[in-house]
Amino acid sequence: MDRERIAKYVVARRGSLGLTQEQLAERAGVTVKTIYNLEAGERWPQARTRSAIESALEWRSGDLVRIGEGLEPARQETDMTVILRELEELNAYFADLQADAGDKRRMALAFLRALYGEPDGR
Repeated sequence: MDRERIAKYVVARRGSLGLTQEQLAERAGVTVKTIYNLEAGERWPQARTRSAIESALEWRSGDLVRIGEGLEPARQETDMTVILRELEELNAYFADLQADAGDKRRMALAFLRALYGEPDGR
């Protein structure tokens, strides 16, 4: 297990997410010392802690082990949190449009028809 390689990946990923060690620790529900030890390559966390850190880094389960074995983290197709947030936003817009009896609703409908290439609607 290459702890130095893991440490570099964790630091890089944390940086790309714009997180401090404190923020990552909070997201993962672990102590800052746990993150510090992982990033310093000093200690190897238990499975439950690794899973929490992987989740906080938006990695898949087992990615820390994969990295330690010289592999790359598994690619995530789409972060489910992002999908859910986008769907909530769409729902809010559609609720507003349903309540609108005027131009906004008609413009949105025209836009969607053009987006889907259905000028006459469905």
